[in-house]
Amino acid sequence: MVMKMNKEKFVEKLSKELNYSLKQCTLINEILENNFIISRKSKDAIINELISQLDVDINEADNIYNASVSIITSEIKEKLKHPFKSQD
Repeated sequence: MVMKMNKEKFVEKLSKELNYSLKQCTLINEILENNFIISRKSKDAIINELISQLDVDINEADNIYNASVSIITSEIKEKLKHPFKSQD
């Protein structure tokens, strides 16, 4: 069983947390989907992609990465607490 978050829900949460447009957050989501988010090597690759594609500095890219990981991990924890809850 693969636990995954609805992309639109993730993009909306990210947009609210970072005050970025939905278009920018969709791009962030694509970058995250193209990389394995857990490893350190991937974190560096994700941050470099965020810097180049969103034209942000390293601190802002790190902030985006951390906010994304926070949303994803909170969603995973919620799914673990309530495994039979609807996954719409």
